[in-house]
Amino acid sequence: MTAGKGIQHSEMFPLVNDNAPNPTKFFQIWLNLPAKDKMVEPCFVMHWGEEIPKVTSEDGKTTITVFAGELEDKNGLPPPPNSWASDKNNELAVWHMVLKPGAQYTLPAAQGGQNINRQVSLEE
Repeated sequence: MTAGKGIQHSEMFPLVNDNAPNPTKFFQIWLNLPAKDKMVEPCFVMHWGEEIPKVTSEDGKTTITVFAGELEDKNGLPPPPNSWASDKNNELAVWHMVLKPGAQYTLPAAQGGQNINRQVSLEE
């Protein structure tokens, strides 16, 4: 969602099941827009779980959900226009990692930043 010059925000998701529970799991990350973008048109996009790409390591011990940005050959779903995530120069990435015992995975460095490769591992 990009609030821009005005949008009323509430958590009202459509029901997927009419006769069964509709559990939801979600999180939000709010990024302040730069001054030049404060008055852009507001926009909201819905990303459904089954459409969000995942990366699985060669050994099958690591699964990474790619919510935003790029990882290996997977790209997050398109963000709203004029959002922080829509500007490739920001190199925004939101990944959720699940590691099984003994897993190791090396995260790539940002292209334009001063980040270094970070290896994450889960010991048994």
